[in-house]
Amino acid sequence: MIDNLLSPNLIDGALTRLVLVNAVYFKGLWKSRFQPENTKKRTFVAADGKSYQVPMLAQLSVFRCGSTSTPNDLWYNFIELPYHGESISMLIALPTESSTPLSAIIPHISTKTIDSWMSTMVPKRVQVILPKFTAVAQTDLKEPLKALGITEMFDPSKANFAKITRSENLHVSHILQKAKIEVSEDGTKASAATSKNWVRSQDGLRYRGMSMLSPTQPLSQ
Repeated sequence: MIDNLLSPNLIDGALTRLVLVNAVYFKGLWKSRFQPENTKKRTFVAADGKSYQVPMLAQLSVFRCGSTSTPNDLWYNFIELPYHGESISMLIALPTESSTPLSAIIPHISTKTIDSWMSTMVPKRVQVILPKFTAVAQTDLKEPLKALGITEMFDPSKANFAKITRSENLHVSHILQKAKIEVSEDGTKASAATSKNWVRSQDGLRYRGMSMLSPTQPLSQ
């Protein structure tokens, strides 16, 4: 599902020494499948406020759902769509008022919030109308990780990957993650891939346990 994770400009033939990639894949079939004949084009209001005609899944069935509000009294509804086996579900949140943007709700959603949803939801017979969609997102995790305090591996002067190689100073230049999700009548397919690029520091080589930064600087253990 994931393609073109790394663009050619991120691979430096002279400096790149290692690219490590890992991937995860998920495929879940709805416990209550959406019938294809009920899929019709309906109006969908995007985050930019514009309306689009898109294929929408629809079914009338019993689902666990509920409603709550943010600390500043913005109300929203939530619903659980279980997959076969009922060990995994998709949770969907939607503002109660059409004038409330989803972006106003998202900052208040956390694992604690979701735990409260799970404990307060009750089964109800509801009409579910859901976009049939494919979404792709890509981000560089370097800055988010640095904000969490993970900094040394990105710093050419502090990174220590001696267990990978002692012949060169290596540091991580990028950690890119790309994710894709497809939602259809049958269920959900999702995949994510993360790549880490190790590059050689341009200002020095590691040799026999010593770091040689430049001829004008002292050697250090």
